Amino acid sequence: MHVVEAKTILTPQNGLNVYRGSTDHCLVSPVHAKTARVEKPEDVEVKENAGHLLAYSLRRKRSRGMIFAGGLSDPYNPLEEKFGLMRDCLQVLDRYDFGLSITTRYSLLLRDLDLLKEIARKTKVVVTVPFPSLQTEQFRLIEGELGLSDRIRLLEGLKEANIETILLIDPVIPEINDNITTLGMLLQLAKDQGIRMVDHRDLKTQLQNGSREYFYKELKRRNGELAKTLEERFGDEMELVPENHKELMRHMFDRCAAYDIICDKKEILAYKRQYTNRTEGVQLSFDELLG
Repeated sequence: MHVVEAKTILTPQNGLNVYRGSTDHCLVSPVHAKTARVEKPEDVEVKENAGHLLAYSLRRKRSRGMIFAGGLSDPYNPLEEKFGLMRDCLQVLDRYDFGLSITTRYSLLLRDLDLLKEIARKTKVVVTVPFPSLQTEQFRLIEGELGLSDRIRLLEGLKEANIETILLIDPVIPEINDNITTLGMLLQLAKDQGIRMVDHRDLKTQLQNGSREYFYKELKRRNGELAKTLEERFGDEMELVPENHKELMRHMFDRCAAYDIICDKKEILAYKRQYTNRTEGVQLSFDELLG
């Protein structure tokens, strides 16, 4: 871990990453696919001036819109408990009436429900929670030391606070969680939690750039026989597709229709991008405002 004074905090697409790197050991992580520090993803970069930079950036915006946090590094990783950078950024978003779409695996987010509820009162807050399985062994194999009970606590806390939540069924890895039972349990969870959107990334696993090397290296450490099986089956392929992929997709669409859950990826993405001002009505999305 190292602390830096960053020069920028938002990407051109309004992506917000107050940390850079990974403190967990998920088999499939955006950190390994999108950063150059593949060899040392645990060397997390802490952007200590994130709140100040975000305020400066938002003041310069021509109009309000959605901010997207967690696309590269989880903003509620354990370091956040010490540094509180995401909380600083939430205070800035609240001050300037920007909406928030955030992806996280950690229940530490519940610490900031006061700010999230205040932002949601004025505009939109959407929390996407990745969930690969409800079966303990599968979950541990995929997510490493991250706990299943912690993930469930996150969903329950968001439900109680009435914060819009999207369940992301990801990753789906052949020979681990690519079965109807696991998928059915996750969809039932979404129904029971009152979640109205389920994202899924086509129920496949994408291994890009450094993420492929990390995936097999880490899987060998956890289950050498399974790693060998998948390497022999997929070789150098960057996409791991379950043999029963069509069956899984059909089951998901059927169950979502029965539960009145939206699972169309384009519809979900459009919803996350659309900026809403609850005090003035619905405005155009940030992309539309820019032309």
